[in-house]
Amino acid sequence: MDLTVAAFLDQLKATPGSELRFEYATAQFVPKAYHITEVKNVHIDSVDCGGRPDSYDQTIVQLWIREGEEVDRHMSTDKALKIFDIVDGMKPMKRDSPIFFEWGTPELRTSVYAVEAIQDDENLLTFQLKAPSPVCKPALEVLEMAVEGESCGAGGCC
Repeated sequence: MDLTVAAFLDQLKATPGSELRFEYATAQFVPKAYHITEVKNVHIDSVDCGGRPDSYDQTIVQLWIREGEEVDRHMSTDKALKIFDIVDGMKPMKRDSPIFFEWGTPELRTSVYAVEAIQDDENLLTFQLKAPSPVCKPALEVLEMAVEGESCGAGGCC
């Protein structure tokens, strides 16, 4: 699932007052006391292993826990929307860019997670996260071409 900033914000707006939680592994959740500490508009200029340039945007939301802080419920969707409104007013978010979440602890290496699924239970909105694997784009394209019955030819393979 490639969740965009717009789709994420729409989901928050569609579930007012719900608790917002993040599941980073099966039955492993970012603790209730998390804060949204930074929203990053990231522009990437890259060259893949096939020598082809690429350029794209991402939005990365950093989640953080203050050591020793305890609360009895997760952040509400309303509070999260207020944070994103402030961010958007200062540094406009790119609504069509994919959104990722950065999370880690001293015991768990910090990773950037994509959204794998969304679970909307009564008053509890859960974003199920997964750490995306590295991808060789030329090899992926060759695989897609093979599925579509096309041949690789001489160029673009790594």
